[in-house]
Amino acid sequence: VAGAETFKGGLSVLPKIGLPASVWTPLVNSPLETLKIIFPYAVTMAAVGSIESLLTMQLLDGIIDDGKRGSTRREVIGQGVGNLASGLTGGIGGCALIGQSLINAQSGGGVSRLSGMSMALFLALGIVSFAPLLGQIPVVALAGVMLLVCQSTFSWGSLRLFGKVPNLDLFIISLVTFVTVKDDLAKAVLIGTITSALGFAWKQSTTISATISQTKLVPPSGPILPNVKSYNISGPLFFGSTQAFSRLFSVKEDPDNVVIDFTGSRVFDHSALEAINSIADRYGSLGKRVYLRHLSKDCARLLANVHEGGLPPYEIVESNPNDPFYGVAEKPEFYSDVPVPKSA
Repeated sequence: VAGAETFKGGLSVLPKIGLPASVWTPLVNSPLETLKIIFPYAVTMAAVGSIESLLTMQLLDGIIDDGKRGSTRREVIGQGVGNLASGLTGGIGGCALIGQSLINAQSGGGVSRLSGMSMALFLALGIVSFAPLLGQIPVVALAGVMLLVCQSTFSWGSLRLFGKVPNLDLFIISLVTFVTVKDDLAKAVLIGTITSALGFAWKQSTTISATISQTKLVPPSGPILPNVKSYNISGPLFFGSTQAFSRLFSVKEDPDNVVIDFTGSRVFDHSALEAINSIADRYGSLGKRVYLRHLSKDCARLLANVHEGGLPPYEIVESNPNDPFYGVAEKPEFYSDVPVPKSA
């Protein structure tokens, strides 16, 4: 019930089993068209309800430090069952309310399940018994109560973050807040997640670097070379850092034999493999050789699978018992004959 119907009071406001005629009739007459209309709103409401409930539970877990943590699985399943029952009785779906939950916890009732149940029972009792009286309360007074709830639930300490956290984080906080107020929480979380992921990828792409040193090299054929130029790579190598990786090398000025050491790095994806092959091809076009060290044991075969025509003679992967163990995010066809390495 909603609107004036709610404030009539008495048993007439209690829910009745069965779908309202306004929902049941179009669902029977035009089921597909009705579901097409309902589905987008249902997904949005489910997403918003789940996100808000889980965020509320996370907040309460931090406030009520009793050594226990709420079950996200039970929370979502319980909310879904409750909303399904609400819909079948003509009610409106809902979720955890951060304002009421916070006030409940700060009042000392958040450590017991009886507190939430009591709140629901007293709310139902108020609507059934005192609805006409509640209807006489001015809306302005209710607005004042909501402002007080906002003042109590807002994390004022977050304002101290300005100037202390990266500008990207402040931008994401402001963006999510704006989208939440303008549209809804589901869109805000989606946009915030995408923005955070892109921001993280950009920051990681700027961390790749190389230090130059001299190392001993034992070629497959020929004498031992005691002083060979070595690029010691640091930072993740993935699609976002491939351009920065290619700019680390002075291909024309380098000697005929060069070592690229990945001890401080990790190859993450197909773009990283392509970047390694591309650098090797640049050296090979000038008659020079590249020796790759401390790659994961599957990288050599993946490099050969990715490179057209297989691994060229000027691109040599050295194996070592201390080589790292990790998989590469690659298409299944490239992994068809490459076993994923397993640590001993």
